This record gives sequence, structure tokens and C-alpha cells, in this order.
Amino acid sequence: WVHANDTSLSRVMGTNKKQGLLVYDLQGKQRQLLESGRLNNVDLRQNLQFAQQTYDLAVATQRDENSLVVFEIAATGEVTESARIATDLDKIYGTCLYQPVTGGLEVFVNDKDGRFQQLRIERSAQGFTGRVVRRFKLDSQPEGCVADDRNARLFLGEETRGVWQASARAESDPALSIILPVGENLKADVEGMAIYAGAKHDYLIVSSQGDSTYLVLDAQAPYRLRGKFRVGINLPAGIDGSSETDGLDVSSVNFGGKFSRGMLVVQDGNKRLPDVPQNFKYVAWSDIARALQL
Repeated sequence: WVHANDTSLSRVMGTNKKQGLLVYDLQGKQRQLLESGRLNNVDLRQNLQFAQQTYDLAVATQRDENSLVVFEIAATGEVTESARIATDLDKIYGTCLYQPVTGGLEVFVNDKDGRFQQLRIERSAQGFTGRVVRRFKLDSQPEGCVADDRNARLFLGEETRGVWQASARAESDPALSIILPVGENLKADVEGMAIYAGAKHDYLIVSSQGDSTYLVLDAQAPYRLRGKFRVGINLPAGIDGSSETDGLDVSSVNFGGKFSRGMLVVQDGNKRLPDVPQNFKYVAWSDIARALQL
């Protein structure tokens, strides 16, 4: 979440799958814990218009209730739970948001059995609600996904098979096609993915969990693979690397200092230095761009 007036006051949100939503500042200090239950994935969008009012919203999947939890984000970065939207999924899992160029907000949410639903978020006197506007299915378990709002494309991961692309438009046939199969470069499971919206190029970043690497592809056809990298140890700072990453997100916003070209945030499944529960790692995009000559 990007602060409107001072990007150094921006926030990072991530889920604790057994507890709720965590909110951090750019120094990695925890600012909030919202105990909303077993949240799996979270995504957010800003400057959304509903009935002449502007909102910043985050949406997470809640596995206890097979529901979506909607959070409002205040101008200060303070997060509050706003609504819960029931689904008819049996084992709700991954989610990502889509903001069409025509306005509004839509949610892609999936089930472990491969089903996807696309819901349109609406606002009334009773608060935020959602209605299903499209359904489609993969053959096996998905989770991570990301929508390219500007080009109305959806990228989605089938954990043991690869990365697919589809139309994000609710009125369209998804026309699913695989753009990066599991194989030499991508090692199952396929996990989190995000889009770096650069000044000249947009890149798709994918977590290759099986070998603890991250792949960078062009976010436009023919989706050329630009390279892969690991997040290594920073001994002088006492920070370990990352491995077995589930979720990730990236931004091209100038957050200042080492994050002037943006930043990547990844979940670290095995925290070392010291050996404690998993956490998140912040990586300067400039380091990635230098390593892969982007």
C-alpha cells in the first residue's frame, strides 16, 4: 500500500495463515495484527470509486469460513476489517484483485480442486458485497495469481503444471493458455506471482518454490524469460536469504533510498539467523535489475 503524500510511510501486508493479517512499515516493523482467522492470500488496490467515495481496499481468503474478508485502508495506513463475503467454494485458497480500466473492483478466487470464481465487488448502504460474474477451472490445484489491470490479462499458477494466462474480462471466454510449464526453469510448486509495472517494460515475477528461485518474464507475449535469481544471505546485516516462498508482491514505486526503483517482498518459508518462524524479506528492485541486466 502506497502512502499518498509520503511513500516512506507506505505499508506491506501479509498473512499469517493461522492467525490473520499482518501490517508492516518499510523498515519491517510490525504495525498491526488483525486476528481475522486463517487467511491464506491477500491482495489490494487503491483509489477505488464506489458511490462517489474513494476507498483503498485489501481482500483476503478466509479458510475457516470459505469466505473473502474485505479490509479498508485509511489514508494513514491503518487497516480495519470491513466485510466478509461468503462463497460456495469448499476449500478456498488463492486470490488476486483486478481493477478494470472502466472502474470498480473484481476478485479472482480459487479452490484447491481447480475451480476459479470471478466476483464483482459492490457497495451499498449495507456495506461491501460481491457477486459471481464468471467461473472457470484448471485440472489441478492452483493458488497464486495476478491481474494485469492495464491489459486486462490474468496470470495464474497451477502448482504442479505451470503458469497460465487468460483474459481478465468477465464477459470473455478465459481462453486459457500455458506460457511457462513446469520443467527446466520452473520447479513445482508454482506459487506467488506479481507484476512489476516499469516505465518501459512490465515484468511478471513468479515464485519457483521447488528450487527456491524467482523467475522474471516479460509480462507481454511471447512472455520471454529474462532470468532467474535467488535471494541470498546478507551477513553484515544479519539477514538470511529466502526459501520455499509462497506469496510475493512487487512495486515499481519510488519508496526512497535503496528502494528508489521499487521493491520486491517475498515470504520466507525457512527463517534463519536466528532460527525462528517464517517471515518476509524486502529486496531492492535495483539489485534484481542489475543481476538480470533488465
